[in-house]
Amino acid sequence: MEATTATVPPRTNLERFQAATNGSIADYQAWASQVGRKMHIGNLDRTICERMGIYTVAHLAQLPTPLPDGIDTEEQEHSYLLEHSTNPLELARMWQTARFDAEMHLSIEVVLSMHLRPFPKENFERWGDRNCLGDVSKSWFKKTGLELDVQIQEILEIAPVPVSIEDAIAFVKSWKPNGYVSPPAWLQARIEERFQSLTGFRIKDYYAEHLMRSALINHPALTDDVPF
Repeated sequence: MEATTATVPPRTNLERFQAATNGSIADYQAWASQVGRKMHIGNLDRTICERMGIYTVAHLAQLPTPLPDGIDTEEQEHSYLLEHSTNPLELARMWQTARFDAEMHLSIEVVLSMHLRPFPKENFERWGDRNCLGDVSKSWFKKTGLELDVQIQEILEIAPVPVSIEDAIAFVKSWKPNGYVSPPAWLQARIEERFQSLTGFRIKDYYAEHLMRSALINHPALTDDVPF
């Protein structure tokens, strides 16, 4: 009678990781996530390199968009690059700035967009111009909504900027509920559109950081020989 040999099932990636590192499941998950992120970034890099005909994304730092005469300020430069840049690094740098500005931006409109809720239509007729009712989204009016003056008082207790009933009336005449977009947020969204149209994928914070770091790496100039 022949002896049977037990078949040892192949070890999983987790088992191999734990055997090599003595790490926990959480350690493995963190490592796997990091490896997956690096592979994903590598794929995005290859996409940009193929589209732009370059060897490495580090070369993007050597491809600045030429600026026409008459551009003297940073604001003018950013406005021009927003519409004309074909360099993902430039757009990523602008996106980081716009994203920070959007997060830090504070105004009466931002406060109202965050806290103002529908209110009775009679409130608008009382404090606004009833002849302008046609300019206001009906979504702002709710018969059982909290009175506008009460809402403003509540907002004043938590808002870092003063807000008045007049501000609220002007706001609802200009914007639908959840429709307000601050200038920095609009700019951020516009840069995201340009970046995606240029690269074929959406920009993420980790990839923008990767492009910034890549720009600091010394690589052969574009005119030097490359290994292919």
